[in-house]
Amino acid sequence: MQYRTKGVVLISVLLIVLLLSSVAMVIGNNYFVSFKRAQYNEFQTISLNIFRNIEDLALKKIDNELRFNSKVHARNNPLFINDFFFELNQGFVTAKIIDAANCFNINSLVQKSQDEFIPNDKNIKVFLKLMSLNEVETNIANEAADQIIDWIDNNSNPRAFGFEDYYYSGPLNNPKEYTGSRMFHDLVELKSLPAIRKIGWQLFKDNFCVMPDNLLKVNINSLRTDDYMLLASMFENMEYTDAQYILDNIPDEGFKSTADLKQSFPSYGIDEGTAHIDFSSSNFILFTTFSYDSFSADSLSKIYYGANKNSYIISRIYNGI
Repeated sequence: MQYRTKGVVLISVLLIVLLLSSVAMVIGNNYFVSFKRAQYNEFQTISLNIFRNIEDLALKKIDNELRFNSKVHARNNPLFINDFFFELNQGFVTAKIIDAANCFNINSLVQKSQDEFIPNDKNIKVFLKLMSLNEVETNIANEAADQIIDWIDNNSNPRAFGFEDYYYSGPLNNPKEYTGSRMFHDLVELKSLPAIRKIGWQLFKDNFCVMPDNLLKVNINSLRTDDYMLLASMFENMEYTDAQYILDNIPDEGFKSTADLKQSFPSYGIDEGTAHIDFSSSNFILFTTFSYDSFSADSLSKIYYGANKNSYIISRIYNGI
């Protein structure tokens, strides 16, 4: 009987130890989760403060540069090569300003006339040539142009290949929606147009952008070597091979004027498209990354330098927080 009692006591002790171990494990896991959550909340707060502070520094940097040099923004401009670097306790911040004036502004397909948006025929021709150079069928390119214009304009009269509210809110479209009756705010809004889905998103992602105006201007000094089709579309009779040659031979210090560009390429018919060619920019992208301990986040801020000689954040996207 004595041995049997000892066995019961031993089993009871083991069960109590096992129970206490389970309770300790649960408490430990909850504590760890709470600790990581507190760390992440702290990371979120620090990230937001850093991103806003970097934006302020970038705005001041752009304002100072454009007040004294608004004519030429080349690849070797201090705005683009002097990045921000900050080392913090267990953290690191990097930020870079990129010229955003090297794309086709989708809002330039229209122009403001009093209180209405009307088609901009000159810019539509550039759009259609860019589509043609990328081997998009003519009828689908016309559909894309008309659907973009119908989405922006204020009236309910569809263009030849366009759609108005009756289509987007009808049974053939899902999800149900209405045209914007305004300029595009973000390029992804184009995904709702049927013609854009036919063409494919990659073409628009690589060549197009959304600006808060109706201007079509590209900074030739910041175009990449693979932007030759975009450059060729700005000139009525330029072949894309000629555009390739021009982009391969742009000096690091850039061109300062149309005369400078024509002098460098006298046989390329530069006169035709100079209305769309610029040598500086008023649109920029600030890309910031922040790593802290085991966390990381980034932000993309679009900056516009206005006619009042001040720059503004027009949109921002945060990832990782």
